[in-house]
Amino acid sequence: MHSRATSFGYRISKLHRLVARYIRERMATMGVEQGQVPFLAELFHEDGVPQDVLASRLFIDKGVTARQLARMEQAGLIVRRVNEENKRQKLVFLSDDMHSRRDEFFGHLHALTGQLGHGFSDEERPVALEFLDRMTMNMLASIKPEDGDL
Repeated sequence: MHSRATSFGYRISKLHRLVARYIRERMATMGVEQGQVPFLAELFHEDGVPQDVLASRLFIDKGVTARQLARMEQAGLIVRRVNEENKRQKLVFLSDDMHSRRDEFFGHLHALTGQLGHGFSDEERPVALEFLDRMTMNMLASIKPEDGDL
């Protein structure tokens, strides 16, 4: 019998909602919405990424990505420019203001990581991360890839 006591999905869903709430509460001071965090984190890692590549890397629908990036651009978090080498493509860059807030942004994410790992031993942390990575790989293997998925 299927129950919440043995359901990975139930627990991951619950954890996701709690993480989203944590992020909303802390990122609000920066004018950043919870759904914008993965885009900003990816752009801090690599700025000037094509819009469609961002969607693929984050496993987010291209239409949802376009709408979210439009809101982010309007809020002054990012700038989109036409790719001079491929005029059909838009490149996404962090705004100067967002670049200057890197430490604040990652401070919130590091605090989240600390909270999630609170009470874990040094030996348990890498094991927990490996389990999460394995679950991710299991899901990637079970879904049909969309155009542009990496």
